[in-house]
Amino acid sequence: MPGEPQNIVVFIIVTTLFILILIAFIVFILFLYQRRHISYKKGLEILKSDFEKTLLTTQLEIQEQTFQSISREIHDNIGLSLTLAKLNLNTIDWNDVNHSREKVSGSINFISRAIEDLSYISKALHTGFIEENGLLKALELELNKIQKLDIYKIQYDVTGSPVYMQTQKELVVFRIMQEVLNNCIKHAQATEIAVRLNYQHTAVDIEINDNGKGFISQSAPAYKGKGTGLMNIIKRAAYINGTCQINSVPGKGTSVQMKIPY
Repeated sequence: MPGEPQNIVVFIIVTTLFILILIAFIVFILFLYQRRHISYKKGLEILKSDFEKTLLTTQLEIQEQTFQSISREIHDNIGLSLTLAKLNLNTIDWNDVNHSREKVSGSINFISRAIEDLSYISKALHTGFIEENGLLKALELELNKIQKLDIYKIQYDVTGSPVYMQTQKELVVFRIMQEVLNNCIKHAQATEIAVRLNYQHTAVDIEINDNGKGFISQSAPAYKGKGTGLMNIIKRAAYINGTCQINSVPGKGTSVQMKIPY
């Protein structure tokens, strides 16, 4: 039929145009996807850079906090022990043998206490201690030190199957707990401190309670100030993808609850 070749030509042209349009559409979609993918990767790099900067800031804050704690420890405990040992030795009456023995024995006790405190500081400062022994061992060391003050009743419970996290994460968790415990001792005027860790499938729940004087959260100076206040504790938990809640009632104490993913 005479019209058939013309119809075939029209069909070929339409089909070719359709294929070209389809190819152009696919190329456009691929181009759009590629642009979004590049934008997404750039966004991830910016987020990663911001996170690394924030993490570095947190690490520097933790180091500063640690050095301040060590400075206080040396001044308050080790310095006092060595001063008392020196006073004992300076006041020895060598003509009184029994009294001299008591003085020397007392000095030895003070020096032994100073050595013990130095050993604790060395372990607490050395990140390798946490890497080799884990968070729980470091926490036990910290709580034993508080227990030896004979001021606080310590309750310590661990439930579930302990999971070893990355050393850096365990170090941050330990420093957070150190800061909370330091607040219990320095500011809360507590006599009882309870520490509980509950290891679950994907995270560890940590709770630290004290029976101290408590505070009204909205007016707490630690929320308003800079440095190592309560808001920094919350921020540090967030830096390792954790959450932290601080609840306090005046006259009834404070509860700090954290959830840290593995």
